[in-house]
Amino acid sequence: MINVKNKLKLSPLTVFLLKAGAVYAVWHLLYDYILLPDGRLDTFLSYSGVSMAAGILSILGWEIESAGRVIAIFGTGGVEIQNGCNGVELLGLYAGFIIAYPGPMRKRLVLLAAGLLILYFANVFRITAFTLSDVYIPQHWDKVHTYSSYVIFYPLVLGLWYTWTVISDRQDIFSGGEFSSA
Repeated sequence: MINVKNKLKLSPLTVFLLKAGAVYAVWHLLYDYILLPDGRLDTFLSYSGVSMAAGILSILGWEIESAGRVIAIFGTGGVEIQNGCNGVELLGLYAGFIIAYPGPMRKRLVLLAAGLLILYFANVFRITAFTLSDVYIPQHWDKVHTYSSYVIFYPLVLGLWYTWTVISDRQDIFSGGEFSSA
């Protein structure tokens, strides 16, 4: 009798890529067909991000006007945090990597929760920066908006991903070796 398990043995990198692809596909289906039409997740991220940024700017001495998705320093046009700019896509991307990469479940859940919170607060910082840039450097708004992800989010995500690969207690997925048991 042929042992099918040995014949279908996949490299750790292939397993990771298959898992990551499946997680991202499920995330996009869940988001596009359930979460986006429902609207509560996007609304929460936008409204709470604006509210927290308004609180920070108020504490720092600016007179702030905010309502729903819009935040402004008194007397300016303000910034609207729309779907797609509220960080939800990046949260899904981050979570997908943490879920797909092998490692112990307890450590995974801790880093997943901590990383999502860190990224959420990074988005609050980003909204705060948008509000200030609308006042002090409005001529550079497009650049600030376009490149803020590269400056704020991507280094954080890459650092958190790297942290997960280090603390996951697993062999390197590029080594071709077996994963240790969780």
